[in-house]
Amino acid sequence: VCVLCRRAEADPVICGDKVEKHGLCAHVFCLYFAMSLCQQADPRVGLMGFNPRDIQTVVRRAAQKRCCVCGETGATIMCCEEDCDKWFHLPCAKEGHCVNEYIPPY
Repeated sequence: VCVLCRRAEADPVICGDKVEKHGLCAHVFCLYFAMSLCQQADPRVGLMGFNPRDIQTVVRRAAQKRCCVCGETGATIMCCEEDCDKWFHLPCAKEGHCVNEYIPPY
């Protein structure tokens, strides 16, 4: 189960592949889009360059955020529209008509 979106199964086109290391499992795009989660320069550090401690901090903060689509807690992505305070899980984005853009390099 992805620690960020809490889904065991999710569309890989939307969420990316699942990666596991250091006892953590997450979808690649869930990592990239999570608020306040920064990737280190060295991809060998942590989970694809994301520090496990930072991931756990994001998960703890997300416990207070409710997804505007499904209503469940644990939303890790905040709308980037100015003055919008909506949060959502990445797999809920399509159903909620949220627009996500990922343009490499991240």
